[in-house]
Amino acid sequence: MAKPYCLFVLLTVFAAGPAQAQRAGENAVAEADDAFGTVVGSEEIGLYSSTSARGFSPSQAGNLRINGMFFDQATVPNLRIRRGSTIHVGISAQGYPLPAPTGVVDYKLRLPGDRHVTSVLATEGALFSYARRTVEIDTQIPLVKGVLSVGAGLGYKRNTAHQFAVGDEGYDAGLIAHWTPNDSVAITPFFSYTKTSAVGGDRPRVFLGDNDPPDFRAEDLTSPDWLFFGFRSYNYGFVGSAELPHQWKLEVGAFRSESNNPRSFAAFVLNTDALGQGDYAISQSPPRYNRSTSGEVRLSKSFVENTRRHTLYLTTRARDRTSTFGGGDLQFFGPVTLGAFPDLAEPTFQTTTPTLTETKQVTGGIAYEGVWQNVGQLSMAVQKSDYKRTRTRDGAAPVEGSTAPWLYNAGAAIYLSSKLAAYASYTRGFEELGSAPGNAVNRDEAVPAEQTRQIDAGLRYQIRPGLQVVAGVFQIDKPYYGLDPINVFRRLGDIRHRGVEFSLAGSVTDSLTVVAGTVLLQPHIIDTSAAAATNLTAIGPIPRLVRINVQYRPEAIQGLALDAKVESVSSRFIDVNNARRISGVITVDAGVRYTTEISGVPVRLRLQGRNLTNANSFTPNASSQARPFEKRRVEFSVAADF
Repeated sequence: MAKPYCLFVLLTVFAAGPAQAQRAGENAVAEADDAFGTVVGSEEIGLYSSTSARGFSPSQAGNLRINGMFFDQATVPNLRIRRGSTIHVGISAQGYPLPAPTGVVDYKLRLPGDRHVTSVLATEGALFSYARRTVEIDTQIPLVKGVLSVGAGLGYKRNTAHQFAVGDEGYDAGLIAHWTPNDSVAITPFFSYTKTSAVGGDRPRVFLGDNDPPDFRAEDLTSPDWLFFGFRSYNYGFVGSAELPHQWKLEVGAFRSESNNPRSFAAFVLNTDALGQGDYAISQSPPRYNRSTSGEVRLSKSFVENTRRHTLYLTTRARDRTSTFGGGDLQFFGPVTLGAFPDLAEPTFQTTTPTLTETKQVTGGIAYEGVWQNVGQLSMAVQKSDYKRTRTRDGAAPVEGSTAPWLYNAGAAIYLSSKLAAYASYTRGFEELGSAPGNAVNRDEAVPAEQTRQIDAGLRYQIRPGLQVVAGVFQIDKPYYGLDPINVFRRLGDIRHRGVEFSLAGSVTDSLTVVAGTVLLQPHIIDTSAAAATNLTAIGPIPRLVRINVQYRPEAIQGLALDAKVESVSSRFIDVNNARRISGVITVDAGVRYTTEISGVPVRLRLQGRNLTNANSFTPNASSQARPFEKRRVEFSVAADF
C-alpha cells in the first residue's frame, strides 16, 4: 500500500486552485432518472446492469455505447476515464438512433473541466471476515481555459475476501483530454489500462449435480496458492463531434478494446451433492486474448418546422474482433468436500494451441426521428449488416461463415397529457449470444451472432417535477444456446422472455428521494434438440426482482444523508429440467453519508453496510453453476476534491 499512498500525498500537495466537486459529489440515487440502471463512479443502483437487462446481457449482445457511439467491448473501460453509465430500455431507448433488443448501455466519459481539481477517494472495509482497500486519485488540469483540458487518474485495490478469488490485487490508470478549438468542434481522446491478478488463488467454481444444493459460502472455497488468474486490459480511442453548416452534424467514435490473459488456472467442483461433496478438477489455460477495434461515423441533418423537429441520421458502424479460446488441459483430483480442499502440489499440465476466432462486421443504416412538441415523437430505422466469422483450429483448415441480414426498428410515443405519455416499439437486431460456460467441452467458445427481436410498450407519468413513474411490458425472442447431453454448448432451440417492468424515481419531498423498481419475468425455453420438443423455464433470469433505494436528508443537519436498499429475489428453478427450486431471499443494505467542506475543500464521508442480515443464497445459471451470495460487510470511504 505504500506506493498508492505516496501518490495520494504528491497529487494532493500539488493540487491548486478553488475546488470543483468531482468524486465528493457523486450520488447515484440523486442522479438516476429511472430505476432501470444507473452507475455513478463506484455507486450502482437499479434493476439492470451491463450484464443483465430483461434477463439477457447487453454486453454479450454488443449493445454498448461510449457517449452515444457504438462500442464493441473486449473489456470494460475503467473508472479513470469512465464516470458512469445508464441503461436505456423502453421509452428512454427511443432517443437512440438504431436501438437494439436487450437495452442500450451508454458509458459516459469523465470529461475534464475548465478548473484545476484533484479528487481522492479511499475505501476501507475490514469487518465480518471481509477486507477491501482502494485508493483512487483523479485530477483535471485546464491547459488552455475553455479550449483544452486534460485528466489523469491512478487507482489501486486489494481485496482479501473476494467472492471469486481468495484475494485479488489490481491497478488502473487513465488519461483523457477534451479539446474544443471552437464552438462547433469537440474531440475527446482517452486511454485506460487495468491490471488484475489473484492473491492466494482463484476460488473453485461449484456445479451442482442432480440434487438439492448444499449450504455454503464463498469463504468455503479455497485453492492452492499456485491457482493463478489475472489479466491486463486496455481501452483507448476518441469521440468527436462537429456542428456543420445548415444544421448538419458529424459525430465520430473510434475505439480499441483489449483483454490479455496470461497462463491461468481454474478449479471446478463438479456434480456437487447436497452435502457439499463433488469431483475436484483443475484446468490450465495457455495465454489467451480478446481484442476488438470498433467505431461509428454518424451524419445527421435537422429540420425545424414550427413546433415539429425532424432529424435524419446516416450512420456506419464497424467492428473487427479477434479472440482465442480453448487449448486448456483439465485434470481430476478425486472427490472433495466444500470447505475442506486439499493443498495440492502443482502438477504438469499439457496445454495446446488455442483456437482463433475472427469476426468482422460492417453495418450501414438510415434513421429518422421526429418530435412534435406536446404531441409525441416517432422514430424508425433500417440497417443492412455484413457479418463474417472465421474459426481456425491448430492444424485444421479455417471454417468460415457469413450472413447479411436486414434489420429495422420503429418506435413512437404519444403525449396523452402534459404529464402522461404512452410508448411502443419494435426492434429487430443481430446480436452476439454469449460463450460456452466453464464446464462445457467447448469452454469459452463464442457462438455466432444471430437475429433477435423485441416488442415493448408502456406508459410514463410525471407525478411532480423531478418524480416520474414508468410501467411497461416487453417480449424478447432469441435463439437458445445450452449444454447438450455430451456437454457441448450449442443451439438447442429458442427462448422468449416476456415481462412487466416498473420504475419510480425522483424526489418525493425535498428531503426524500426514491429509486424503486420491479420486473416480473417469464423466461420461456422451447428446446427442440430432442425427439420431442420441451417447454421449460430458463435458469438464471430472476422471475421476480424488486430493488428499492431510498435516501433521506434531514433538514436539521445540512449535508447528512441516510440511505437504504432493499432487494427481494423470488424463488427460482436451479436445474434445466425444472425439478428443483431455491427459496426467495431478501437482502438489506444501509448507510450514511456526510458531505461538507473543510477549508474550502468538498469532502464526503460514507459508511456503508451491505447484506446486513447476512442472508445466504446463491445465483444459479443454465450450466448448473451456483455462485453464493457475499456475506455481511461494512465499508468506510472518504472522498475529497482539492
